[in-house]
Amino acid sequence: MGTFTRIFGTGDKKLQKQADEMLLKLSKALQSASAKLHQSAIAWAKGDHDTLEEIAEEIIELERESDKLKDDLITQIFSKHAYLPQQTEERYSLVNHLDSIIDAAEEAVRLMEIGKHKRPPKAIAKMAKKCWECTDLLQDVVKFLFTDFEAAIEMAKKVEKVREEARDLKFELHKRLFNDPECSPVDVAYFHSISRRIIEVAIQAEITADFIRVLAVRYS
Repeated sequence: MGTFTRIFGTGDKKLQKQADEMLLKLSKALQSASAKLHQSAIAWAKGDHDTLEEIAEEIIELERESDKLKDDLITQIFSKHAYLPQQTEERYSLVNHLDSIIDAAEEAVRLMEIGKHKRPPKAIAKMAKKCWECTDLLQDVVKFLFTDFEAAIEMAKKVEKVREEARDLKFELHKRLFNDPECSPVDVAYFHSISRRIIEVAIQAEITADFIRVLAVRYS
């Protein structure tokens, strides 16, 4: 099958190569942010507030660096007409999808840090791990987009499966929270909120994988 790079027969090849490298760098950043989110959840569960705060700062910095990378793609590549209009729009959409995952990880860890003195349910760390697995798979989806459409499509399906597992964990947690008489309303609301923020990483990863799958099918 085809590859995302090969289909662009026209345009500035040098800029297109730079764009490919920047997109891959962005995919590594989102995987790193998700991995750090998982580490944060583990630190939180252990009551290691110093590590939680340290990792939270790392994710915040990573999000800012990714925003700059996104801006560079727009100003240095897309605005220079490196691709045809439709292809530029597709690349821009892909960049936004990738960036949304990093934003979701940052928001989750910020909320996690706010409630650092609370003792989180074990499901929180399990959910964060599933989100990490989603982004790990997604990173491969992005790589295959440039080498093998068929492999990208198959890998995208795996992201969906892991996201479903993460969602199951979320609903199991919600069921326990809302039926636990010893859990205060404030804690129920807080853990419900943090679980939704964490699962958003997996949701955005699946949305991105689905978008890539559409691209792969379109250009096959």
